[in-house]
Amino acid sequence: MSDVFKEYKIPHAGLKKEVHEFSYELDEKFFANFEHALIDKCTIQVNVKFDKRHDPYTIEVDLDGTIWGDCDRCTATLPLTIHTSFIIYVKYIYDEALKEVDDVEIIYIAKDDPDIDITQFIYDYVQLSVPAHKICDNPGQTEYCDKDIIRILEQGSTDESTDPRWADLNKVKDKLN
Repeated sequence: MSDVFKEYKIPHAGLKKEVHEFSYELDEKFFANFEHALIDKCTIQVNVKFDKRHDPYTIEVDLDGTIWGDCDRCTATLPLTIHTSFIIYVKYIYDEALKEVDDVEIIYIAKDDPDIDITQFIYDYVQLSVPAHKICDNPGQTEYCDKDIIRILEQGSTDESTDPRWADLNKVKDKLN
């Protein structure tokens, strides 16, 4: 990771064997540094507890905030609340080749590594926190909803009897049955 993310590196080498807390504010500037990020606008509080008392070390991360996304129903941009927590384990390794092992929840570090980079973990877990279905709690009734689109959706589709395409499609359907 580039030096843009230096604040998301935990300087474990100089820390005492106790629990240490860090907090960060994420916004769109954080995600602008990643290719193909799903998030354009957000305000996310990241709270980190780094427990250095036991081996392996644990890093508990709590993400809480709001991301802005397009509604799946009316396509308007709306705020979506996210909250998630995860734990990362940090293990020392003695073979440098093992540092390249990709593990979902384990970071391998050498004894002489000055810090632990959690940038990619934060990015990944925020991306995974984006709801699969982005719809507001009260469609059509919030200040964010595109009321024109909602009205069109509520009117329903065209009547089958007035659209000649439906008649032709029904003939094909009847032949297949």
